[in-house]
Amino acid sequence: MRLRVRFSKTGKIRFIGHRDVARVTERAVRKVGLPVAYSEGFSPRMRMSFGLALPTGYESDGEFVELPLVDSALVDGAQGGAGASDDVAAGGPAIVCRGGAHAPCEHEPELDAPSYCTIAEALSEALPVGMEVSAAVLTDGRGPSLQAAVRTCGWRFEIVGLDEAAAAKAVAALLAAGTVVTERVHKGETVSSDIRPSVEVLQVVGRSDLGAVLSAELSATPRVVRPSELVPALASAHDMGKARRTHQWTCGAAGRAEPAVPSRCAQRQKETLSG
Repeated sequence: MRLRVRFSKTGKIRFIGHRDVARVTERAVRKVGLPVAYSEGFSPRMRMSFGLALPTGYESDGEFVELPLVDSALVDGAQGGAGASDDVAAGGPAIVCRGGAHAPCEHEPELDAPSYCTIAEALSEALPVGMEVSAAVLTDGRGPSLQAAVRTCGWRFEIVGLDEAAAAKAVAALLAAGTVVTERVHKGETVSSDIRPSVEVLQVVGRSDLGAVLSAELSATPRVVRPSELVPALASAHDMGKARRTHQWTCGAAGRAEPAVPSRCAQRQKETLSG
């Protein structure tokens, strides 16, 4: 079984890279004492797998990490508080579930073992300012990895110095175009590609103190398309301001879904970009 954790990355901490996020997350998991599985061998490492890597400098409301749990980590809340307490005392911290099912926002005051939402709160306290956990759910670990499962990403970004009317015209022109060729640097080489098929949704949603605010849903396959590639195509004379990933969407038999939905007992709702 795996614990899938959704967290945000906002403010100054957006300037740390993906590897640093992994180190910070591992320290927080150690501090909380979650019963996470480790690799074998001479130098065991905590097992964890992240969703799509977030570019340095971007904010996000929807980052994900999966933590494989040791076999003794689960306590069935349906069996009562005493049994849960005994298991915790014998094997360390445990995670409460109800008859094998996840109850996202139900605190379990009668149990000594932490439930999902209390784990989310504990991880938020252990993480640095700017990283907060909004959901923790239990999965069976089957299916593709988080990185492979994500099909599209939601984004919200600013275009500095561009007013809403001009932004709306630029959006209409881009959506009407058959091709939108952009350049990016990949492994030291400049690569040209058509990103128009990757733009599924694009619209102006308001303005901030810096300029127009746009919302987009961009493909993550065969590669991740980022707002920084859209801005030159929309307004070549303008720069991108603050950008935030709002969602990572998967697509399965049940349709489009998020890997984990924020619980109503999340520590706080993030302010909007224009705020």
